Amino acid sequence: MKRAKLGLAISAFFAAAPISAQTETPAPDTWQFEATPYLWAAGLDGWSRVGARTPTAHLDASFSDVFRNLDFGAMGAFEARKGRWAILFDSIYIKLSQTSDPLLGGALGTAELGVKQAILQLAGAYRVLDRSGVTVDVLAGVRYTYVNGDLSFSQSALLPGGPSRSDSVSWTDGFAGVRAAYALTEKWSLVGYADGGAGGTKHSWQFLAAANYAFSKTFVAKVGYRILSMDYEKPNFLYNVKTSGVFAGVGIRF
Repeated sequence: MKRAKLGLAISAFFAAAPISAQTETPAPDTWQFEATPYLWAAGLDGWSRVGARTPTAHLDASFSDVFRNLDFGAMGAFEARKGRWAILFDSIYIKLSQTSDPLLGGALGTAELGVKQAILQLAGAYRVLDRSGVTVDVLAGVRYTYVNGDLSFSQSALLPGGPSRSDSVSWTDGFAGVRAAYALTEKWSLVGYADGGAGGTKHSWQFLAAANYAFSKTFVAKVGYRILSMDYEKPNFLYNVKTSGVFAGVGIRF
């Protein structure tokens, strides 16, 4: 059961971030687009509680712990830019499941936990600096997070009916941030991103540092490190966790 609770808490760590970064400003009347599928190999550390009367648990899980419980996951970012203005969109969907070892020597059967999570983020950006290979964007937007958990027990001597329970929680944060890029060469560039927000959470912040390599005008490889901290506290749900790890993706420009 301890591992089942850990699986539910782990699911809440995924959060959207605008990892796309176009370092060139197109002509004012030209739209430029970039789609970036990516993977964030993150671990987490913090505290979580599911239910008003359950104890608060400390979380300390590596990416391998998360990966073992992953059934399905999809992550992607999209950016549309025209001149100095840009629209950034990011979406994540994950599905996790875990079955516990026999409880009380099998008297309670086994517990199966299933978790689904969706995160949608939308932001607008304005380029305040674009010269000598350096670009700086300021941005503001909203991030919506939804988590659904299903807990069911197999039929057993103490639970012959095999009870189950389902619950969900969601929150929305407004945020503001800045993103900067520096072109080292025609192919290599460095990207930094930071934001801070609140609303649904008490507070949240995010930091990202990455290196991009342009194979061509169409394809750009991206790798970096990201940290996300979220503090959501309600009577029936606590999630105060810092998530960090390496991410990698491929940007497709058109």
